[in-house]
Amino acid sequence: MWKRFTQFITESTFRVLSVFFPPTPRELPKQPKLILVFSTTGIGDALFDTAAVRSLRDSYSDARIVVCAHRKRSTVFQHDPDVEEVVPYGKSPLYAFRLLRRFRRCRPDLVVLLNINPEVVPIAYCINRHAVFGGSWRCGIYGFLLSHQVPLPEEGHILRLGAVIASAAGASADPNRMVYRSKESEIANVRERFADWIDQPFVIFQTGGGRSRAWRDWPVDSYIRNIRWLQEQYQVCVILTGGWDNEEVASKIERACPSVVNLCSKTTLEETAALLTQAAMLVSTDTGVLFMAYATGCPAMAILHYASPSALIGPKDRTPGHEVVELPRPEKPDVTPGQLHGEMEKIKDEDVRAAIQRILECRGVRVSEVG
Repeated sequence: MWKRFTQFITESTFRVLSVFFPPTPRELPKQPKLILVFSTTGIGDALFDTAAVRSLRDSYSDARIVVCAHRKRSTVFQHDPDVEEVVPYGKSPLYAFRLLRRFRRCRPDLVVLLNINPEVVPIAYCINRHAVFGGSWRCGIYGFLLSHQVPLPEEGHILRLGAVIASAAGASADPNRMVYRSKESEIANVRERFADWIDQPFVIFQTGGGRSRAWRDWPVDSYIRNIRWLQEQYQVCVILTGGWDNEEVASKIERACPSVVNLCSKTTLEETAALLTQAAMLVSTDTGVLFMAYATGCPAMAILHYASPSALIGPKDRTPGHEVVELPRPEKPDVTPGQLHGEMEKIKDEDVRAAIQRILECRGVRVSEVG
């Protein structure tokens, strides 16, 4: 009730303000000095947004790019070489006040809203109401505060959403790769922590995503069968990663495959990213770690459901050697979440194994004599 009331008051206030101070677009500088980017949602969305930031950097090489990111998820942009500064954002009004004070005298030439919570739109309007670029599908009831409202593009890869907004702001490059660069100190730390196996070829298996969309996950029996096959064929170490909601699956795999190294809930995001830079490859379903592999350049074998297909979330840049195994789309698919559960067991083991073999061969990992 209180949330609805405050939302009503905020919307009403800014509707009045927009009458007296309309968000009219002005001529934009050809070489902006300061670009403020808002990206305030999840880790996966932040990784997607790094591609749009890269396109802005390619077009405005001399601009200072500052990203306002959620305080708990800002690490992605702290590892983005295209970003000079990361400003934290939170739900508290204190964060809004700090942002307004931070940019009161040093006003950004462009304010670009990528994956955001709608409540940041009034803040962006107050910072520079003449140069706010945002997607109509993201800004909710505050779309009227945008000086440059970008319509939802046609179906295509998920990176297109950030691309059309960056393009409206003057970016000319087509963003096709996410960016995440681990620090040397982070790589050194994981090498020291996992010295027992870090120097031998190892394959990371991400044990699933979040519970809200668990239909995208691979069944635990499929993990077990294919990990056993991998260990029989190759002299590689198998590493399990995942969050707290993947612990049960990881434990079942560990009991069935005792030689695996179970790091589920035992590494930070930064450590997982550093491990990806050292790994032979990643095997994952539709998860944030899959996108982290794309961003770090670790070869990834993506196991995807037709409701979350490669055309939407697969790798746009296949230079690192990424592979995709996708569940075939039935003639009359039922895309209601309740009916999607259990379908990933139809992924064929032989397709997964062939993709793994291709990646390992390219990485110089050969079939063992024992296998």
